Amino acid sequence: MMVTKIWNSCFPDTDPAQETDQVHRHNFYLCQWQTSKQVKIIYLLYRWLAAILFLAVLSCSLLDIGRSDTEHYENHYAKWWIYLTHWALLACTLQAWLAAWIVTQGMMVDRDDFEIQRLAKTRITHRMYWVLYTIATVYSFIVTICYWTIVHDPEINKLDAVNLMVHVLNSVLMLIDLAIVGQPIRLSHAYWTTGIGVIYAIFTGIYFLAGGTNRRNLESIYPLLDWRRPGKAIVISACGVLFVFIVHLAVFCLYRLRVCLYTKVCIWSRNRRMKKMSSLGRTLSSLEDAQKENFLGPSTIIDVKM
Repeated sequence: MMVTKIWNSCFPDTDPAQETDQVHRHNFYLCQWQTSKQVKIIYLLYRWLAAILFLAVLSCSLLDIGRSDTEHYENHYAKWWIYLTHWALLACTLQAWLAAWIVTQGMMVDRDDFEIQRLAKTRITHRMYWVLYTIATVYSFIVTICYWTIVHDPEINKLDAVNLMVHVLNSVLMLIDLAIVGQPIRLSHAYWTTGIGVIYAIFTGIYFLAGGTNRRNLESIYPLLDWRRPGKAIVISACGVLFVFIVHLAVFCLYRLRVCLYTKVCIWSRNRRMKKMSSLGRTLSSLEDAQKENFLGPSTIIDVKM
């Protein structure tokens, strides 16, 4: 029930018949910076390139392709999923592939390969993508900030290709995505981002109580989140959830900046061109009226030679 209430608060139910095709396309199919209502091939290629790139990074992380540290402890690969970094990377990959599919579908709609009514049937896909996109964007920034300021130890964590891909490249790609995509960031979706933070904190506590260890067989997944000192771990978890909200707010501000720039640059320029065209049209119309008046006026002399 709680999840349903949160879902409905983030996505109020509306009549699909009242939702215009333009709104759907602007939010999920189109780049923020284009003025036409057709899916651009270059944007479609970008979406598939991002999806393939994220899948490649995920594969390298899973299989340790490009990792210089070859020392593996027991159950090294089985413990991949316990790290928040990998949760964020998985969210990035899933949202990238959903985005590629949605934009491809938008291209097919533009070419009349799908009926417009099919949009109403795929709204669950749009919702899933929207939530995953918000989570991936927020947590990619959190992972990068926290890793390089708190977690990274040069003596333990080697600066190899995998390290850079999962702790730098993910944020770079999501920042580019945030600057390009058309769908909005909602503050109400902080339910999801902070909720993931709470879930991960609870998971680390349960994992510790179950006797779980990290890849180096240490009792805490992250040194700062050490449940051998539960009071400190709870405080760190609470501060972490608050930090998630702060990053979510920062991402929302970046989204508003994107919309503001779009309004100032694209819409203002388009309106200015339209005003110039309208002014030019009125000028030409006035000249035509003046010519007609001079030609058909009573003082006009028409010399007809036989």
